[in-house]
This record gives sequence, C-alpha cells and structure tokens, in this order.
Amino acid sequence: MKTIFAVLLMALSVQSCQNRKSDLTTVEDVLNNPAEYLNREVSIQGIVSGVDSARQQFRIIGEKEFEECGVDKCNANEQLPVRFKEALPAIKDRVEVSGQITKTEKGFVYEAKSVRNIKDISAE
Repeated sequence: MKTIFAVLLMALSVQSCQNRKSDLTTVEDVLNNPAEYLNREVSIQGIVSGVDSARQQFRIIGEKEFEECGVDKCNANEQLPVRFKEALPAIKDRVEVSGQITKTEKGFVYEAKSVRNIKDISAE
C-alpha cells in the first residue's frame, strides 16, 4: 500500500511539473498580442534587459532575442515592461515572472506578483 501511494505521489509531482512548464508564456507571445493575456495570470521566462529602480520596473526580452542581440539597443521594441514592488533583478539575470498583463494610458505593462531568478532556462 505504501508503494502504491509513493508511486501515485511521484506521478502527481511529475504531472504538476509538466503542467507548470506548459503554463509558461514567451515574451514574444505577449508582445505580439498583449490583449490576449490581459488580466490573466501568466508566467513568463526572460532575460532582464533594463532596470528602472525609481519606477520599480524592469524590462525582459526573450531568450532567442538575448542570444541574437544581447541587451543592446537592437532589441528596443522586443522588451516587455515589468512592474514589481520588491527587490528588482539585475540586468542579464534570467528570471521567471508570474503575474498579470494590465493596460495603462501608455500601453500594456506586466504586473509581477513574483520574480524568481533561474540559472538555466533550458534546465527548467
């Protein structure tokens, strides 16, 4: 009986991890169609391309964009603004943010509820 319970628990854990990965959205998907994600809980992985401490904001770009361009001016239109009320990550950090896309007078912004630094996106 204990073995069956342990196997079921492992299966649920694996399924939970698989579901979590499928819930991830790319920076590019959100930038291409922000209205689709408006007021929905979404998790996004990306690279921090800029930080504005005075406004409690940072910007993220996609992994592919980072590999092609780094965090330079060539990806100015490929950045997703993220507001976060706690400690901000550093430029070039790989992060997973969880929160909601909201609309402001100036456009769309991602309101992060949590930010988690990750070492290697492909290992997640």
